[in-house]
Amino acid sequence: MNPDDLNMGWCVGRTKPFSWLGQRGMNREDCLRDDRKQLVGLKPIDPNKWLPEGAQLVFDPKQSIPMTMVGHVTSSYAANSLGYSFAMGVVKGGLKRMGERVFSPQADGSVIEAEIVSSVFFDPKGDRQNVE
Repeated sequence: MNPDDLNMGWCVGRTKPFSWLGQRGMNREDCLRDDRKQLVGLKPIDPNKWLPEGAQLVFDPKQSIPMTMVGHVTSSYAANSLGYSFAMGVVKGGLKRMGERVFSPQADGSVIEAEIVSSVFFDPKGDRQNVE
């Protein structure tokens, strides 16, 4: 597995000539599966809607009940500085699904559509840290 496939892969030195804390856990078969749930950002298509925390996620909102759940929302925020709400969630194979749509069926029968995006919403290039 390429360390860049991990959310924090850039900070893991996998080429060390010795064992390190976390190595055994990160190399477990279950952690290396491509379809495991991975942390991603979620941006609602309608900027006036927000995804409730704990909401289940599906790829096909028209499937019959019981729906195949592919993840859930872990946290949700209203961001006036961004002009839209955003959320964090875990989605099966999420890192390879950037730009794809996911749907959150609500108890009232409505569905909130969101785009799978990077988990970095504010200042993704890090420009704010380079103020002189």
